[in-house]
Amino acid sequence: MQFTPLREEQAEVAAVLDSGIFQRAPLLESFFRYVCSRYFEGQGAAIKEYSIAVEALNRPPAFDSKKDSIVRVEAHRLRKRLQGYYKGPGASHPIQIVIPNGQYVPQFVLQELPKEPVSVPEEAPQAGTESGFAKVEIFQAPAVASPVEAPVSAKERPRNWVAVFSFALVGFAVAAAVLAFHRHAASKLVAGPETWSGSFTEPVPMEYRMLAGYHGPPFTDGQGHAWSPDSYFTGGQSSPIPPQSFIQGQPDPHLLRSQRSGTFRYDIPLRQGTYELHLYFAETEYGSGNPRGGGDGTRSFGVTINGRVRIPTLDPLADAGGPNRFHGRVFKDISPAADGRLHLTFSPLTGPGLLNAMEILSTAPGCLRPVRIVAQPIPVTDSEGHIWSADEFFLGGTPVFRAKSVANIDGKVLFQGERYGNFSYRIPLAPGKYRLTLHFAETWFGTPGAAQPLNGARLFNVFANGIALLRNFEVAKEAGGSYRGLEKIFNDIEPNAQGVLVLEFVPLKNYAEVNAIEVVSTDNAKQRNRLEQ
Repeated sequence: MQFTPLREEQAEVAAVLDSGIFQRAPLLESFFRYVCSRYFEGQGAAIKEYSIAVEALNRPPAFDSKKDSIVRVEAHRLRKRLQGYYKGPGASHPIQIVIPNGQYVPQFVLQELPKEPVSVPEEAPQAGTESGFAKVEIFQAPAVASPVEAPVSAKERPRNWVAVFSFALVGFAVAAAVLAFHRHAASKLVAGPETWSGSFTEPVPMEYRMLAGYHGPPFTDGQGHAWSPDSYFTGGQSSPIPPQSFIQGQPDPHLLRSQRSGTFRYDIPLRQGTYELHLYFAETEYGSGNPRGGGDGTRSFGVTINGRVRIPTLDPLADAGGPNRFHGRVFKDISPAADGRLHLTFSPLTGPGLLNAMEILSTAPGCLRPVRIVAQPIPVTDSEGHIWSADEFFLGGTPVFRAKSVANIDGKVLFQGERYGNFSYRIPLAPGKYRLTLHFAETWFGTPGAAQPLNGARLFNVFANGIALLRNFEVAKEAGGSYRGLEKIFNDIEPNAQGVLVLEFVPLKNYAEVNAIEVVSTDNAKQRNRLEQ
């Protein structure tokens, strides 16, 4: 079976992504995906330090490589990861991916594999039977001499057929790896609308989380939340998300693994009460580098809740700012309809409707649950009993844990981890106004107990939906020294038109950093005041 070089290269990229070498290294994976995607698009000449920084590593358009070495640093780390992989699990791969020093365009290098000689009679040596892979083109079966020109004895014939059969098996294995990426799309072309076979009557828990299109066992994420398989649906088709489709910004790196698409609805039985509804999306089919191509506007659809249009037009690619990027929409004061069910309808406009996951969480009327995020790998509980979620909704940056504590503030647990670099958070929120609190502590520059100072060792800006909250911000200066906690509070913060609060941390000198983020609806306080009067 013949394969084009491009397919062989794509199969090797898929193998590297599936190997797990980028686990907990989202920047490296984004870097690798970007350069490989541009290469396959025939845009190798466009792979430059600036384009990698802005398009893959989430640097701002004002990126200056003379001031920020992030691309060179990540390229060095990526080369080391690839070298380690090909010295270990990938050592036997006939194609290996190399990013040469001083360059960023990937090279796909054919390897000469060990010889596996097949003996032939000395009196009649035949082409194609004296060596194994070493003298045969990769993925091409060896030539077998014509029986008319040089008959092979019955004693030797089985050996030749074993060799040919072995090469055929290699070909089929590679074909399977290449085509696995597209199987889910092909299956949807022949599959009809699906309907859940379970009961629509038993109410779901007051905290209900579900993965659309997923039919495996319940999944527990890094926050400790349990997610149920797909249920209560009518119509549409379920399909897996290819494992090599890394989704930026999702709350858990393994959360979104499937989708329901087409024309479909959910009829979810709820207990009487008030809820907030979170709908989650990620465009992994359309957009640059994805199987179906296209761009903004290729897929758009409407969402109706209990018969009321709540999203007239949702474009998961445009709303998220790019493909393979997490996007959430939040709605408050959701209650079951008269029949005791929550009815959600997804209606195609320019493309099939889409849903990846949903959360239905009980709340008080008029209120929303606070969003509390700590830059640490596991949730923490502060001195007031509030639970802070492990780091989520981020794009870019690097997490680090520092055991040194701050000296001047309660809730010191919030300052034991930080995210640093040039990064952003995309936090989905319901429409309304919020109080935003950012928690900082300078635990890298300076020494504990030293006078405030540092002469601007770390300076950065912070923006909320493009509006500057902090400029030329120096944590140690504002906090009165290093290893001192600092809270910066901002009122009347609103999500953008896409229902997202985008917080950008942009370095000026050395890296930006943050320790924890809190977003609380100001409507919560108003509602409490009404109830107390």
